[in-house]
Amino acid sequence: MDNIIYLTLEGTESFAWVTEIPNRQHNMFRVSFKNGYENIFFTDVETGKWVEEDLGFTELALEIGEQLKEHARNPIHVPKLLTWHRQTINDRLLHFGFFNFMKDKYKMYEIYNANKKYMYTLVDMDNEEWQILGNTADAIGNIDPVFVENVIQILPLYWAKAR
Repeated sequence: MDNIIYLTLEGTESFAWVTEIPNRQHNMFRVSFKNGYENIFFTDVETGKWVEEDLGFTELALEIGEQLKEHARNPIHVPKLLTWHRQTINDRLLHFGFFNFMKDKYKMYEIYNANKKYMYTLVDMDNEEWQILGNTADAIGNIDPVFVENVIQILPLYWAKAR
């Protein structure tokens, strides 16, 4: 879906082109401004607030979110309470959030990047194997194997704590 939205930025009326990016976890749009600036804006699954990718909860994200309400696929926010993990392993920061749940007999973990964006879902197959379910083919193609290996070592520790 491509649309034009009209907004006021720093007291000046402007417009931007918006293209929806299909995503199961977020309302997500690529927004391109006439001055050439472009970024991805999405809803935070915890708060429902709009996030400007890699910049966070900005004034621009707030304004864009107001304009995108009518274009949002899921206008009603149902919060997910993520568990956040942050540690340094071999001088590399490991920072991610996750939402865990059971589906049939499998432990499922929706994994979120430090910037609050959904990455993929990890499934503990209960046989020392894990499966990755992606949101898009791009997401699966950009998986960092070291990150995933570290995450799957940590997730069972949280599950054990919860019991």
